[in-house]
Amino acid sequence: YFASINFRKQWYQRRVRAISFAELLQSAEQLNADTANATSLPRVHRNLGQIAEAGERLWMKTAAMATDDSADVKASILLGSRGFDVPSMSQKMETLKSTTIEPTEVSQVTDIQGFLKGEREQALLGAIIESKNNTMKSAAQRHSQALQQHWEEEKERVLSALLGSTKTDFHVPVDIQPLSVSNSCWGTNSAMSQDELSFADVINRRNDAVIAGRRYPLIDEFMATIREFGESKAVMDCWELVEVLVNSNCFDDPMLRFKASNSTDLVKKSVEYLEKGFQQFVQTTICGHLEQAELGGVPGVMELATSYLSVRTQESSIWGLVFVCLRCGSPAAALQALQDDGYGGEIESILENWSNFSQPFVARDKVRQLYYGGVNNCSDPYKRLVFSILGGCDIDRRHGDILTTVQDYIWLKLVHVLTCNSSAKDFRSNKDRITLSEVQEHVLQEYGENHFNSLQSPYLYALVLFLTGLYEPAIEVLYRNEESRANAIHLALALHSAGMINLSVTPHQPVLCDEDPAPHKRLNLSRIIIGYTRKFACSNPISALNYYYILHGISNEDGEDMFAVCIADLIQESKEYQTLLGTMDTSGRKTKGAIDRFNVNHSLIISTVAESSEKRGCWQEAVTLYELANNYDKVLEILNEELSRKLMPNDKAHEHIHELATSVETRVQPNNSNLRKQFLLLLDLYQFHKLYHSGGDKLEEALDVISRLQIIPLNQDAINHRVQAFRSYSDELRRCIPDILIMVMSILNKLFKISSKSNNSYSGQNKSAQKIRDQAKVVMRFAGMLPYSMPGDTHAQLSMLDAPMRY
Repeated sequence: YFASINFRKQWYQRRVRAISFAELLQSAEQLNADTANATSLPRVHRNLGQIAEAGERLWMKTAAMATDDSADVKASILLGSRGFDVPSMSQKMETLKSTTIEPTEVSQVTDIQGFLKGEREQALLGAIIESKNNTMKSAAQRHSQALQQHWEEEKERVLSALLGSTKTDFHVPVDIQPLSVSNSCWGTNSAMSQDELSFADVINRRNDAVIAGRRYPLIDEFMATIREFGESKAVMDCWELVEVLVNSNCFDDPMLRFKASNSTDLVKKSVEYLEKGFQQFVQTTICGHLEQAELGGVPGVMELATSYLSVRTQESSIWGLVFVCLRCGSPAAALQALQDDGYGGEIESILENWSNFSQPFVARDKVRQLYYGGVNNCSDPYKRLVFSILGGCDIDRRHGDILTTVQDYIWLKLVHVLTCNSSAKDFRSNKDRITLSEVQEHVLQEYGENHFNSLQSPYLYALVLFLTGLYEPAIEVLYRNEESRANAIHLALALHSAGMINLSVTPHQPVLCDEDPAPHKRLNLSRIIIGYTRKFACSNPISALNYYYILHGISNEDGEDMFAVCIADLIQESKEYQTLLGTMDTSGRKTKGAIDRFNVNHSLIISTVAESSEKRGCWQEAVTLYELANNYDKVLEILNEELSRKLMPNDKAHEHIHELATSVETRVQPNNSNLRKQFLLLLDLYQFHKLYHSGGDKLEEALDVISRLQIIPLNQDAINHRVQAFRSYSDELRRCIPDILIMVMSILNKLFKISSKSNNSYSGQNKSAQKIRDQAKVVMRFAGMLPYSMPGDTHAQLSMLDAPMRY
């Protein structure tokens, strides 16, 4: 059955083009009748209209497949659907097919002329093909380089905008913060808030002190400024801790911070800060509960601790009293409490030496034995904690029933670090040892940003990092948040002024770099300063300039000073040339700009900006900048190039460059005398062009100018001399010669006509006409002797202008 169906379909496909629609309908009905007897297959019902439509589609399909140009038809349909003009494209393709280079004729061996012609054509074709290949290769290389450079710049901008610490450590906040605009900025053109302006004023005064060679208390000025803002306690905690660290330490080399003795001193300062903060917290708690506190007796830490325990626990515990005294940073009060209770021995010996963390080894070992002998399982949590602190044991225990805050936990860890470093003769097990690096690893890896919710509470996480000596990650956490970025920048500057920030090797690295063994990081100070100043660089360029001066002395990969690099970018972005660089008056005296107050190479900075402007095609800016840098050779090079291209005086843009060149002429003092000669010559040529286009009685004056300039010979004896002089001309001047030749010949042609009309004759008796004719011959001979490839129509135009003067 199925074989019969297939045969009928094949027969139908062969006959479908030759049969009519009626026959097609009849065949379809016959097929339908044949399939009606098949009971194993489902029945498909179609009406006559559906069958006719299906047959029409099949007819169109088979008819299209039968044509020889089916591929061309499909291509035309495709191109037409994409918006291409198919007919015009076909004509262009036919034209390209017809414009082929015919092969050179094969010459006979004895046909010298044919041989030379063939060799000439082969040489021309070879040169054309080689030039084409070189051009395509050069264009591809330049395109690739431009794309690569553009991608690097775009990648740098994107990475700077993202402000991520590393390529793999980037966090995006889930919630979108609402846009907030400082009210103090309304009505002004400044993009800086009032707090940022206050910080910028401190940086300005700091730069004045550095330039004058005076020491400037940067952290003190920052603290005075931050207190005026009325910031929250979280912000003030970070600033107060940094103040303690900076005022107690100052390193010439940031790597000295990681030395064991210096690292221990920094940990001690962090512990003292936490103890002072807890004592203030105890006083605040007591002041809020005076009735429960029952404060009285001799003022002191022990009295405060007793009152605090009365408020918090309503219980009297000697070990709770000892802990609170230790937490407040008063081992003497803790010792007094134990002595009043009649408890002495090893603990007394340890507390007597607690301040300098040089506890006797025997006493600590005895306390450790007591702890593991049963104290660790006693019911008094304060006793367990005190023995753990004094003996430096069971350091992994959290003591969460007493230590309820992050500050308490960090204090305990840092105290354990100090006790472990207090004596070299220590035989405790590894589980009772902990180093500062291990604490830092716990903070960064075990807990991390998610545990401290750094997106919502960046200052809390930053405080923990500051306490554990992780200054660079703390700055990065604050810098990543828009609201805390200003504080991050100035905290970094305060630490940097004391030599406590480990800077990255190159300025093009991420904000936080992993160049040292973990957990130590390096901070890219250049990147965060540039990123911070980006938003107000155009509205407050002088403030941005003051921040960039902090980068003076930091070099990039190319050895360039980052201060100079940032100034160049700032000037190009803000276009504040006069404000930043100064100006040059008509007498040649330079007025000072904002960069003149800094002890840097001003000419080098200005030249860098000028080179960038020249590369971008901003030649007017480049001329002004090179003149400010006293680089008059570059000034004349640019002006000569532009004057040679724009000598036509009937254009406003061309008149502008002539005015600029004229103003520079009185001040220019180049080292290269040839540049000045060429510059003055081009100015005279501009005057010649102006006289030529004026016409009328100015033509003879224009001819006199050309004769005085001694560029184009007008007598027979000067031809060889002018040809030799042409060889020494620069490319800028040679480029002008073809136009000058045509203008001179046009002047001679017009003067010849005027002279001929005045005498009503073209005969040789007219001396004026004969002189003009001789001058035209000299010009034509000079044009033929020039060793310079002039445009193809130059000789044709000269011949047309010379033809009326020959007879």
